[in-house]
Amino acid sequence: MQQIYFDAQKKELCNGCGACKLVCPVNAIQMIEDEEGFLYPEIDEEKCIKCNKCRTVCSNYPKENRYDIKAYATKNDNETNRKNSTSGGMFKILAEYVIQRQGIVFGVKLDKNLVAVHDYATNMEDCKKFSFSKYVRSDLGDSYRKVKEFLGHNQYVLFTGTPCQIQGLKSYLGKENEKLILCEIICHANPSPKILKMYIKNHENVEKKKAKTIYFRSKNKEMDNRAYIEFEDGTKKKIQEYITAFSGNQLINRPSCYNCKFVDENRKADFTIGDFWGIEKILQDFSDGKGVSLLTINTEKAEKIFGEIKQKMKYQQVKLKLAFKYNHHFNLPKNKNRKKFFINVAKGKINDNNIIEKLKKYVRKPLYKKILGETKRIMKKVIQKQNL
Repeated sequence: MQQIYFDAQKKELCNGCGACKLVCPVNAIQMIEDEEGFLYPEIDEEKCIKCNKCRTVCSNYPKENRYDIKAYATKNDNETNRKNSTSGGMFKILAEYVIQRQGIVFGVKLDKNLVAVHDYATNMEDCKKFSFSKYVRSDLGDSYRKVKEFLGHNQYVLFTGTPCQIQGLKSYLGKENEKLILCEIICHANPSPKILKMYIKNHENVEKKKAKTIYFRSKNKEMDNRAYIEFEDGTKKKIQEYITAFSGNQLINRPSCYNCKFVDENRKADFTIGDFWGIEKILQDFSDGKGVSLLTINTEKAEKIFGEIKQKMKYQQVKLKLAFKYNHHFNLPKNKNRKKFFINVAKGKINDNNIIEKLKKYVRKPLYKKILGETKRIMKKVIQKQNL
């Protein structure tokens, strides 16, 4: 049996799904936030009865699935729904399928404090709170238990989340259910909620106004399609340092994300959805600049549902290897300064009043990389002119 977090106490072995806490029959496990802002299980040894359920339910070592996966480039036919989505609007089509069957839809929203949390909706209007990507680890709360409760009432349930959250739910439930539809996002990594909270607070301190919401991905041309914070007075401000620290420099992500077991083609859900990066290189005529989703059909259940919903989208099948060529499908190296960064966070040297400037320092490209990047950009323009 492979080592798990409880045995080795290595943080890269825990993805924070919390299934171990939920299966404990004596409530001996609590999820505790560490100095980096991530949740980990802690066992109260005085309560523990050594049943080992927490060990057997661990989701960080998923079994290999033998799915015959089909991949598609897709666009929601409803232009309003596509516009109000991060990419091609596939989530809304799946949500509508479940809501029409009096089902429940689980997704991630930002609460009033701009904390990413899992929640559920019973109608399409309420599903709007799940729109747009949230580039931060969401708090699952009691969502797994709620899913089990709704399934027990014979209701349809659509659960969306990262692949490790999907696997955590499957481990917790322990068995398949025909009315449970699982949809995973193609996940780059899970950034620290603590760092995001500090970052937003720093912007509020600088601007001397309250943040209303945050868009981690944007189709707002006014903001150059970049991520931004919107304040309560309607003003907006770009937030590139946080995005770079998350996806460009791998500085602020959960330790398990650098050793993720869920990045390959061995999918865990019925459906996989995400931005179709590289679509202009693969299907140039299909891309219109308004957002295209990569949708993979992983199970027979998904194949059946796809047959019922495909009339609501434009789609074109692509080879699986090609679909993942430009999308996240391998582990990324940990930033060499990550440990130093979080030590300074723990000591208070990086705080609500300076994290913007500190992130700029940590994500700044070395001079040689800037020169190399600029050289490549110039050469590309020269080649394009020569080909005219």
